[in-house]
Order: sequence, then structure tokens, then C-alpha cells
Amino acid sequence: MDMSIAAVIPAYRPDARLSERIAELREEGFARIVVVDDGSGPECRAVFDATAAVDGCTVLRLEANKGKGAALKTAFSHLLGKCPEVQGVVTADADGQHAPEDCRRVAEALAGSPRALVLGTRDFRLRHVPFRSWWGNVWTSLFFSLLYFRRVPDTQTGLRAFGKEWLARLADVPGSGYEYEMAMLCRWARSSADIVCVPIRTIYADGNSASHFKPLRDTFRIYGAVLSNLFSSL
Repeated sequence: MDMSIAAVIPAYRPDARLSERIAELREEGFARIVVVDDGSGPECRAVFDATAAVDGCTVLRLEANKGKGAALKTAFSHLLGKCPEVQGVVTADADGQHAPEDCRRVAEALAGSPRALVLGTRDFRLRHVPFRSWWGNVWTSLFFSLLYFRRVPDTQTGLRAFGKEWLARLADVPGSGYEYEMAMLCRWARSSADIVCVPIRTIYADGNSASHFKPLRDTFRIYGAVLSNLFSSL
């Protein structure tokens, strides 16, 4: 794997297995990993201390919970200012939904298409997928394809990869919560850059109980991002 590709993990109140997941990413070839503690509070201090002890991992801490988008932008700013050797970024979730080997596969796809946005896409037809996840993703993907003329089977995936040249522009994309990732995708779709989809494992541990996604509020914001970014590009 290309050692110049860093992994970025936004985390809000993760479980104690976070450091193990970070160590597994190291085993897959990620030399630099940035974890952002999105205001998880003192009760999670030990989890992040253990994560920071993993070789090659940097933990950035936000004093208050600002949302997934804000956490990602914090990591992007850190990479731009402190890590000149990094040439590409893979973003992944902290809850174990993204297998380490799939993170590596997405990174390898980026190495083959360095100007593209690479998406790790799940298969929502599988029987173990929670109904609300299937329903939300199917309709959001359809809505997105009708407006942006791009077929993306998993518009809400958190497993993504892109080159360092996009970081500054992505930091200017509006949004601080889950809607940020949708806004990013919408602006990318309006640009001339490619979108590459890589099938990944579809993991929903305990019915996705670890997710902090608020169905009504966050869905409203996501659809708002689809509409508000219709005429904007990176």
C-alpha cells in the first residue's frame, strides 16, 4: 500500500476497542493515522489515551461535540499544516463498520486513481441490514442520482479516499455534522473529477446501535445539503 496515504477517524464516545481498530489499520499499512476526539468527555479519556499510544497515531481533541463534519475538517487542517509527506487521505468511522482490509482496498484504489473520490460502498440488499438503513440509503441514492446525474449506490458511506490536493477545498465545504459528507459528495459530483466505487463489507454490529445518527434531524440536514449544493462545485 502507498505509505503516503493517511487514515482519518472522527470519533464521538467510541467504545474501548478503538485502539485495537487503529492498531489493525497500522497492520494494513497506514503509517499515519489521525483520530479526532469530537468532545467525547472525560469518561472516554482512557480510550483516547490508549489510542494515542498506538505507534503512528495522533489524537486531536475538541473540547465540545461539534459534529462529524467539524471533526473531519479539524483532521484535514492538521494534515495540511503538519504532515507534508501525506499525499492522500482515507476517512473511516470509529465504530467498527469499516473493516481494516477495506480501508486498505480503498487506499489502493486511490493510488490507482489519484484525482478521483473513492467511495467504499455497501450492499444494502443483504438481509442483516437494518430496515431504516436500507430505506434511507436507497431513497437518498435515488434522489441524489436524479439531481446530479451520477449513480452512487452508497451516498452516505463514511469510508472515502481522496488526494491531498482536495483538502483545502473540502475544508471550505459547508456543514459540521453528517450533512457535511453529503455536501462533499454533491460538490464533487458537480465537478469534472471521477467518482470510483469500491464494494466493501456491509457491517452492522448489534443493529447499528453504536451509531450517533439522529434519523429525523440528520436526514433533514442531509437532504438540505443535496438541494443547497446543487449549483456548487469544488
